[in-house]
Amino acid sequence: MRLFLFLVTVSACTAQDSTAAKLIAAGHWKQARLLVEQRLREAPDDPDANFLASQIRNAFGDRSSPPVLAEKAVRLDGGVARYHRQLAEVQGVMAQRAGILQQVVLGHRFRKEIDTALELDPRDVQALRDLLEFYLLAPGLLGGDVKKADAVARQMAALNPAQGFLAQARIAEFRKDWAQTEASLRRAADVTPASYNSQIASARFYLAPEHHDDRAAEVLGRTALALDAGRVEAYCVLAVAYAERPDWNGLESVLSSAAHEVPDDLAPYYRAAERLLEDGRDPFRAEGYLRRYLTQEPEGNQPTTEEAQQKLGFALKATRKGGAN
Repeated sequence: MRLFLFLVTVSACTAQDSTAAKLIAAGHWKQARLLVEQRLREAPDDPDANFLASQIRNAFGDRSSPPVLAEKAVRLDGGVARYHRQLAEVQGVMAQRAGILQQVVLGHRFRKEIDTALELDPRDVQALRDLLEFYLLAPGLLGGDVKKADAVARQMAALNPAQGFLAQARIAEFRKDWAQTEASLRRAADVTPASYNSQIASARFYLAPEHHDDRAAEVLGRTALALDAGRVEAYCVLAVAYAERPDWNGLESVLSSAAHEVPDDLAPYYRAAERLLEDGRDPFRAEGYLRRYLTQEPEGNQPTTEEAQQKLGFALKATRKGGAN
């Protein structure tokens, strides 16, 4: 009987962790947080719960506990690649806010953990993506080298052609080679037409001012939306495209759909307001969108409350100026 109960418990925990990981992959951090924080309270020495909690808290801007949780996951089970990868990632986040000397220490720690992750699982594409970013962004003193990033992209392509093309696009973007960036993004989308992330990556490319094409972004955003109406990125793409035309009917329609399908993430309102303010268009509308965004806690890895309040200040200043005129 005890063995049966043990197996049932393990199965339930595994299912819970799997569900949380899927929610994270789809950007549903709040929903994942409910599951993982409960699991962490029930089993504080569960390595996967510590690993997932590190990811989640980092997504919500916690800068103190994610390294501790990642360290604990590695300590509890050092033979799992993703635990070392997460520990590397939080070192990278810390390095972005550290002084030069501390960056050196954190950079070495990042390499140690990401190398361990890849030794344990050479097919971990996310770890390879992290290593690629390190080669692109780290100074030469710490091992930054675009040629090494090219080699990592080739490794990724051998494992997953679409990820390889996305890696090539990232390197081309770093080099400001927009033609190559566009070509690589198109190839990634062509290789995996059912990939939501590939469609979104291409759409975001066309929303950038250097190579703006809101019609192409709209088509890609609609394609992604058809693939998964429960994720927010496609709505954000469409909101920006309609805001900059401007197409008020299309904008209001997509915002309404987003609020219905993804009610716990109001990022499309923020993105629409952001583009309106950048274009100097309709600050009153931008103000309303930002106030709507501020009605709930932002989703993980989305603009923070502080960022939205700052944008709201810009909108209010613009509306006062407009009223004075």
